[in-house]
Amino acid sequence: MPQIGQDVETGVIVEWHVKENDYVNKGDVVALVESDKATFEVEAYESGVLLKLLYDVGSEVKVLAPIAYVGEPGETVEEPQTAKGTDEAATPQKEECREVTEQLSRAGVSVSPSAKRVAREHGIDLSKIQGTGPDGRILKQDVLATIPGAAAGSEEQRSTSRTKLVMKALIFDCDGVLVDTERDGHRVAFNKAFAAKGFAIDWDVELYGKLLEVSGGKERMRHYFDHYGWPDDVSDRDALIKELHKLKTDFFMQIIESGELPLRPGVARLVDEATAANITLAVCSTSHERAVHLVVERLLGPQRKAHFSAILAGDVVSKKKPDPEIYNLASQRLGLEPCECVVVEDSRNGLLAAKAAGMYCIVTTNGYTKDEDFTEANLVVSELGDEPNIQVTLEEIIRIIESS
Repeated sequence: MPQIGQDVETGVIVEWHVKENDYVNKGDVVALVESDKATFEVEAYESGVLLKLLYDVGSEVKVLAPIAYVGEPGETVEEPQTAKGTDEAATPQKEECREVTEQLSRAGVSVSPSAKRVAREHGIDLSKIQGTGPDGRILKQDVLATIPGAAAGSEEQRSTSRTKLVMKALIFDCDGVLVDTERDGHRVAFNKAFAAKGFAIDWDVELYGKLLEVSGGKERMRHYFDHYGWPDDVSDRDALIKELHKLKTDFFMQIIESGELPLRPGVARLVDEATAANITLAVCSTSHERAVHLVVERLLGPQRKAHFSAILAGDVVSKKKPDPEIYNLASQRLGLEPCECVVVEDSRNGLLAAKAAGMYCIVTTNGYTKDEDFTEANLVVSELGDEPNIQVTLEEIIRIIESS
């Protein structure tokens, strides 16, 4: 349920425009929702098969709560207990917990979904809990710490619990992490787009390295034109940026389709290790959505792609890295605490975004980023590596995170 207005807390599903097992594209209207102030359309956040409708027509749903799941064909999802218009039995303690949660939200203090659930189940007063997450966010472990006996058990039990809590998801950036696309992929595609428009612009390797300090392709071009001058006779700068970016994306897709750019060493191996360990997989990138999906599909292969629970890319968020918005969204989509997620990044902007979201971060450097400051990273390597030059395994990542 999207956020619509600062004072709107719930919406009622008036009509579903799709049914389960339908294929939807990002931007397709999937539902009509009515609030006490307006009627609006809800669009799909990403493309895929509509796996599950979580609520019936007439159900009242809280803002930012999921209303449906989109994924790969054959993928299964666990239906929440509150779905299909049902709700757990209300008790005075639970009603009080809901009121406190709403008060905290109005006060600017966020509470994770799992923290709300645990507090509701145990009748915990959230207003008396000091959150340890980013900006004081109240996390599940903050609530558990107030429950007598919740942290009890043997050292072995605590170690097992800590392992389960610390790492439940492995999230990859795309460019520079899955594949070394920047120098011989995106840079080349940008230059081809400029040439197609008749612009005498060539981003050489050195210049492009400086431009990479700006996240996002559209933002990067705008930054360049603002500093070096816009082409003559441009009446609509936004339209030009949009046209150039579409051309650039098409050229980049051709490069990926050609198979010229291989996966970086160790990526497929680490994906396989995570899959075997039942670790949730995701990709978070500021690159164009089509391009990211193609990289995962063509280079990792359809079988590996099927194990990814989310691929978030392009304009799915309004703010680019180092803003943590895309990783905050990933935490929400995956239904996990930030501290349960480990991110693999290649740049300082990506590292800062992951850390600002409260996640752990492993950095794999490349030619453009090797001299950047990665002080905040949990581990820095030149590549993930394959035999006989493996630099990090999933087991080692878990051990490093536990020790930190």
